[in-house]
Amino acid sequence: MKRIVSIKGGGIRGIIPCCHFIELERQTGKLTRDLIDFVGGTSTGALLTACIVAGVTAVAALDVYTKQGARVFSPTNSIERDAKMVATGNKFDNKVLYQVVSDALGGSKMTMNDSPIGVMITAGDQMGNPWYFVKDAPTNVQTTGKAPLIDVAVASACATTYHAPWLIPGFGYFADGGTVSLADPVYETMVEALNGPNKCYGSIDPTDAMVISFGTGYFKPSTMPEPPTGLFAEISWVTSSLVSSSETLAVQAANRQWPGLIEVFDSALWEDVDEADTSAIPQLVALGQADAANVDWKKVLKLP
Repeated sequence: MKRIVSIKGGGIRGIIPCCHFIELERQTGKLTRDLIDFVGGTSTGALLTACIVAGVTAVAALDVYTKQGARVFSPTNSIERDAKMVATGNKFDNKVLYQVVSDALGGSKMTMNDSPIGVMITAGDQMGNPWYFVKDAPTNVQTTGKAPLIDVAVASACATTYHAPWLIPGFGYFADGGTVSLADPVYETMVEALNGPNKCYGSIDPTDAMVISFGTGYFKPSTMPEPPTGLFAEISWVTSSLVSSSETLAVQAANRQWPGLIEVFDSALWEDVDEADTSAIPQLVALGQADAANVDWKKVLKLP
């Protein structure tokens, strides 16, 4: 049985899937990397993907969120954030994000080709085109394997109005995959991992595979909310909707092509938590830990 993992975008809410990986590693005594065959991610999911393929423990990855989150999303004051966005177009410093990710991965020089398992990270170029950074293989066009893992992960995490696009050496400037409707990368992950018709580019037989899709939390209000008022509220609504809408579309598309292959793990949020809301870190950790504790990962992954 081949195991494929997909991790959605969602900023600081990446804490939720990270808690699942901690529980998975606790129950099995192994790194997540050693239990799966392919992993794909967008934005915060790309950062977790990079941690997984580089062999970073889930506990160490959670430390990055809890101890460095406020640094990545600095300033934390909304007035200062908005002022910086007006002045520069972005609220936060992408160089800080790069340094935090580089430190977390020990300054790794890994390229996509160096990953010991299958990997895919999505990003959008400056023409608005979606890119799928994967290892070079006979089944694909072999153009992205030399891309540096850290730079690809950082570029995928540079969400519009949050962090400016990041330069991937040899490829150009890229931004968050969510900007090109890839906030939930499960469909593209399956296309790159699986073989078969309909332009699949992988080597895994769908009849011998399982797909685990991790969300970063969702919020469903009891009544239809009022439209946003003001420029900043409107921008916030647009960025959040990119995450929410693509989830439904990606899972629906994947289920049409591969019925019954996906199992989704996601958590209901207590409110609509902004992707940069570092004040929510303690609650996100508590929620992620509580939901993860209810999962028997040996059973889910069909481990002996």
